Amino acid sequence: MKLDLNDLNNGTVYIGDRLGIKTKFIFEEDTSILWAGIRLMTYPPCAKELQVAKEDIFSKGHFEKGQYIRERSLLIKGNIVPTIKKRNLEYELKLILRQPHPLNPNDDLVINKSEKIEIKAKESGLQIKNPNPIALSLSGLNINLSKDIFKPGETIKVNFTSEILRQIEIRLLQKANLVCYCEAYGQSCRKVEELPPAIAGDVKTMDMTKNFLLLKIPEIADPSHNYLWAPKEKEYWGMRFGSYMKWSLMIIGKPKPEYGKESIKFEVPITVVSKPLSEKKLGVDLFSPVSSSAPSVFDGVSSKFQKIFKVISIDSDLERYILKIKNTSKEKLEGVTVKVTGLQEGLFETAPILTGFKSWDKGEEKEIKYETKQNITALISLLEDNAQKSIRIQTPVASDFF
Repeated sequence: MKLDLNDLNNGTVYIGDRLGIKTKFIFEEDTSILWAGIRLMTYPPCAKELQVAKEDIFSKGHFEKGQYIRERSLLIKGNIVPTIKKRNLEYELKLILRQPHPLNPNDDLVINKSEKIEIKAKESGLQIKNPNPIALSLSGLNINLSKDIFKPGETIKVNFTSEILRQIEIRLLQKANLVCYCEAYGQSCRKVEELPPAIAGDVKTMDMTKNFLLLKIPEIADPSHNYLWAPKEKEYWGMRFGSYMKWSLMIIGKPKPEYGKESIKFEVPITVVSKPLSEKKLGVDLFSPVSSSAPSVFDGVSSKFQKIFKVISIDSDLERYILKIKNTSKEKLEGVTVKVTGLQEGLFETAPILTGFKSWDKGEEKEIKYETKQNITALISLLEDNAQKSIRIQTPVASDFF
């Protein structure tokens, strides 16, 4: 057996976009499987792995020896944290196939193939504040800035006046760390060490008549952010995973001897952006709810594809339905799968069974068996092939097909 995984975005995807994925399954003999699909994984400090998205490919079923190619689209939802390599926040796309274990029926045999994927944030999707001036007075020190939003490489001009200070110092502070909450380690993950602020720049003067100081934002400064992922799946309840980056100016003033020895010290928060954005893009929010469902493989199927297959008959006994489906197209089809599900009272679907055919000649009829003890009114057949043609056929079980 061989698995092949290729993302169609060349290793990069943006938050809010869909990641195109092409998979290939090569079964060297007739094979039964329990499930196959794609998972987007990350690895927080307090857990072995964390699944943030998934997409099914095959359900439980039996495949003929052959090759099966399937393309899928994985939605990168708006609450997913982008890749941050500096803090080992990275992602892996994993193709997984589960099979019955040949020696232990209580266990599954798992085969997988992985590929690194980088997730990036869209700058146009961020909610950016309009720049605001800062003016404050504290203990005889007056501070003024023309704005509070800056970009990497930009120089901050801090205006000041004071009659009581003999020296003023300004430090550019960077606070950054992972955010990790998990029940295994209590509310806060003890494996994430609390980090003190880093000094990214420093300037000071004893010339109090100068009235301003200049401090440059480093060219490689990371933008301010506060990302936090929270799960919807119950198996991950209590888990929180994210990252923050905060910038501020630490103002330190040393008074003249006649005004005492205690220094003035306070912080002024600022924002660093990757490019100067002044307008909030309406209708786009990095943390807004986004539909978690990938588009159905049957969305937008052309009506001409419905002529490729035809249900010829459905026979039944006490616990089994036997479908006969004909390839009515003008070509031989490769790597065809048929997923059959029962419909109860027009509302509820029974457990699906998948059958894979290496090839399906034109005009050929295939027989598919669906076992169930439940009373059903219709059978739903979902057919897909290596050319990514997808068809859904719903057939009442009591109909006359001849």
